[in-house]
Amino acid sequence: MKTEQFPRPDCGAADEIRKLAGAEGCASCEDCDALAAALNALSGESARKELRNEFVKLTGASDCASLKGRRCGYYPRLAAELLRKASRRNDPNGKIRVLLLGDSIRGNYENKVREELGDAYEVVAPEENCRFAKYTLNELGRWFETCGEPDVIHWNIGLWDSAVVCEEDGMFTSPAEYLFYMSRILRELKKHCSHVIFATTTPVRDGSLNQHIEFIDQLNAVIVPYMNAQGVPVNDLYSIVNRDKEGLLRGDCIHLSLKGIEVCGKAVADAIRTELSK
Repeated sequence: MKTEQFPRPDCGAADEIRKLAGAEGCASCEDCDALAAALNALSGESARKELRNEFVKLTGASDCASLKGRRCGYYPRLAAELLRKASRRNDPNGKIRVLLLGDSIRGNYENKVREELGDAYEVVAPEENCRFAKYTLNELGRWFETCGEPDVIHWNIGLWDSAVVCEEDGMFTSPAEYLFYMSRILRELKKHCSHVIFATTTPVRDGSLNQHIEFIDQLNAVIVPYMNAQGVPVNDLYSIVNRDKEGLLRGDCIHLSLKGIEVCGKAVADAIRTELSK
């Protein structure tokens, strides 16, 4: 039986790629127009093959017919991000993009990390608090669309999960549920980036209203062995802060003091540099 051929609609993706990434021209082929434009802007077959593989890994396909109607509006931005990422690999002056994910502790140290890493790095992060593990898993796709494709990811999630919301229920997220969602977050992060660093949940001082050190300890106790088994480097912010909780945490018993921001921001920057030097 002869398959009826339908004309491909002009989705405007090639023009969008030119606007987003400065690509010249778009190859005429069966590829998604966004992917075709990005591939056409690269010189070297190996670079084009790598970009195509990344695009397929993140979308599930490369041809227009398979992709049409799923998240087509996002593909020009994704292809442009992958093109910029590929261009940075071949540009000694290109900036390394660092994605920071995490709760308010990440928000505390974010600017210090940016300062520590300097102009050679572009530090990006969601504008919002990443809250708890289940919320993070749900929002990852949107954050990648907003922040772009990173070269390295540093993430910490756990304080919200360890909180007591209803006294009858104990901690908000049980250790088993925490491990379940964190393992899936890691799976999704690895689809975008090979350099992923996990940071342990920081301790709290005595007097914290909703977070309890024993629950934080339980979550760290299940996630650290898992990350070690997966070959993910662990930045032990818990131990760093625990050595001087009075000095590194604010009066609210949870968030980082100015000294804590300095110490943790430097530790995060050091972990990122170490990971990228491998």
